[in-house]
Amino acid sequence: MSGFASMKKAANVVEEEPPEIVVPEQADLPEVTTMTPEARTGIWGEIKEAAGNSDHNHTFILAWGDEGTMKTGCVMDALTEADLKNNGCILAVDFDGGSAACRSAHHRDKLPHIRVLSPWVMSGEGRTTFDYPATHDRVMDIGRAAIEWAHKQQSSDYKGDRLKWFVVTGLDQWNEVATNCMKIIDLGSASDGISATVNAHQLVGNRWNWNIRYTRYHQLSAICTALMTLGVKVYLETHEQVVYENNKETLNSKPACEKNLVNKVNQIIHFERDEERDDDGSKTGVVNYQATFEKSKTNFNLQGQRRLIGVTRPDAPGVFHGLPELSGDEL
Repeated sequence: MSGFASMKKAANVVEEEPPEIVVPEQADLPEVTTMTPEARTGIWGEIKEAAGNSDHNHTFILAWGDEGTMKTGCVMDALTEADLKNNGCILAVDFDGGSAACRSAHHRDKLPHIRVLSPWVMSGEGRTTFDYPATHDRVMDIGRAAIEWAHKQQSSDYKGDRLKWFVVTGLDQWNEVATNCMKIIDLGSASDGISATVNAHQLVGNRWNWNIRYTRYHQLSAICTALMTLGVKVYLETHEQVVYENNKETLNSKPACEKNLVNKVNQIIHFERDEERDDDGSKTGVVNYQATFEKSKTNFNLQGQRRLIGVTRPDAPGVFHGLPELSGDEL
């Protein structure tokens, strides 16, 4: 076909109009309400009140290190003379006996101001030593009492003892409590602490739910956060554990705690001891105790800084410097 014929044929083609698009009528949509009038009034009230919020306490510390590195001594030393005159107190939940020992050995002058409670509940039968579910409940009760104390002392006419620090020593054992409660209570796959520990895969049947353990563990973290918001300084103390890579031990260590705790706290302090050696590499007997601020969300100048907190030597009495940042406003 010639080019002229093709053009003529194309001209004779009638263009079809596009089909009409029919839009269905929309049904009446229900009114979406995100808040009730009461809630709306309450939230706006909170927003206005937040402008005058003068609470600047954000001290929530994870202190970790080997046994005997002055972790507990530093926080008990942080209770100053001004705190004592103002009836300031430390409330310690003592899993490993460290708080009670430190209180008796080094702080006899502060005994009424350092209140140490053991969280452990003994079992009523001879098969196991501790009742883990009851221990968990006791820790929650102590935490609730601390929150009630913190609320009461915010009253302008309050004249009683004031909760200055909430301390937990031996936090690594709280992980044991949470894990055993997961097996005994939540999964019902173990009858007591022994069943939850011995031949765990056989007796528990591999029925692990780490979300349950996580929730139980961080019930204590939630109590600590509430206390911090109410103006109480929080100090969680734990030991160190070896870091494994490819099922082999490394030379590195980390805090013995649930891994997500490091994201919840505002400060992390690593306590260590360093034994001095002479030029021949022999130990001199002098031991330096140091604390390093590995995390400091509230003071950039402390990030990565190391402090000498004490020195012991064979030929003279030891010297304890403490950690002044705990008793001041640096945190």
